[in-house]
Amino acid sequence: MSRKRALPNTQTPQPRSRRMPIGLCPLILQPAPKAAHPPLPPEKLAYSFTVPGEPEAVGIARDNARTSLRAHGLKDIEVPALQIVGELTAAAAHFAPSQSLYISLRWREGSLRTIVWDPHPRTHHDPDDTRTCVSHRTRLLLLLGCVVRECEGTWGLSEPGETSEGTRVWADIPRAGATSYALRQF
Repeated sequence: MSRKRALPNTQTPQPRSRRMPIGLCPLILQPAPKAAHPPLPPEKLAYSFTVPGEPEAVGIARDNARTSLRAHGLKDIEVPALQIVGELTAAAAHFAPSQSLYISLRWREGSLRTIVWDPHPRTHHDPDDTRTCVSHRTRLLLLLGCVVRECEGTWGLSEPGETSEGTRVWADIPRAGATSYALRQF
């Protein structure tokens, strides 16, 4: 019985740079070049998006807000703006779990307006239930109130429009006050 002898591999491995990439297009493996462009003006900031009423919604909302603010050269107000977006989104998710939450960021007359709408009714049939519900939501938003006050802004709960139900909570923070607040945090 003869044994077959394994022949040595005569092919030498190619260096990693010469190997065919795993993907079909070699350009995919290269990082995309970053476009060098100036930020958009704050006056053009007008974004709306919907997130699910889940615990992850806060992070998603903050990430979207951060991207929007930076695209418009508003990094100086990022700290309070993200706190506000996070607090409003968390409260809305608490009142409307597993339902869609609508978030809006707008720049108006030197201020950032953040609106979060959830489908939980603003008013109930029983006025005592309405007062209890509003009181509970207001307590949940104590930190929001402190941040907005420190930024010299305003916030509140609005009645829904004629064509919608639910609760709309908003906060306006002027750039000067928000920048001052952000600088005091570090």
